Amino acid sequence: MKQTNNWNTPLKSVLKDLHSDNRKTENAALKELRRRFVGLDKKEQMLVLMHHLRREKSCREWAYSRLLDLWDDSFEPVISDLWNRYHEEKCVWPIVRHFPTSYILEHKEELSIGRNRPFVIRRLCEDKSYVIDRGGLDSYEYLWVISSTGRRISADEVWKLLVKVTKEICETRNSIDYVNGETFSEKLNKILYHLRKMGMTIVADRYYDWYQKSLKGITDMQLWNWYRISTRLNLEDTNHPYDILAEKLARNLEELETIKVK
Repeated sequence: MKQTNNWNTPLKSVLKDLHSDNRKTENAALKELRRRFVGLDKKEQMLVLMHHLRREKSCREWAYSRLLDLWDDSFEPVISDLWNRYHEEKCVWPIVRHFPTSYILEHKEELSIGRNRPFVIRRLCEDKSYVIDRGGLDSYEYLWVISSTGRRISADEVWKLLVKVTKEICETRNSIDYVNGETFSEKLNKILYHLRKMGMTIVADRYYDWYQKSLKGITDMQLWNWYRISTRLNLEDTNHPYDILAEKLARNLEELETIKVK
């Protein structure tokens, strides 16, 4: 027997249910409006977003992410009030994207909670006179901000940054959780991508050549495959891939520091 699809409930009825005193009815309406959200007009979308902002955290976060692209200035006092009341990390997203630069500058430290700092600083860089605060950014974030805002950085400064990052990898030893975080190779690829994006291909290639030479042709994937196999076989004295990587890079650190780039 052919299965038939149910017709959509009239939008007027769903919107009415959104204000029902019955929580079950309200939640069903909320779910239905989320399903239809993309096809609603601006007035209807704003109504749905506003309703989400008045509800619990999970609903507010659903609205925050959509306000990145679906913004109207009438949301500004609502978002400002929610920020003052809850200081939620995701509430920062629409603030950084849409609020006046003066507001972001005044509340820079408060807004920089969680992983928001590089996005806050990137927005402040719209003011060409703004001096980037390096203290709050790690090397990866700093290069991302430079690359995405069109700021300039010298080849010498970039090379010092690459040396610094490499030293950190060699000295940290096993403190990075590869299961939950990015591997050094993944972070390195992002750095090199941004360098090439800024037209610093020669610097990126010079470092990558040194990196490959230090590993002697062994890839990050090969290190991890061997580690997984060794762990499953319960082989003794199995070195963690991070330790192997750090050891190989450390042997050639002196050479890295002596390389000159222009």
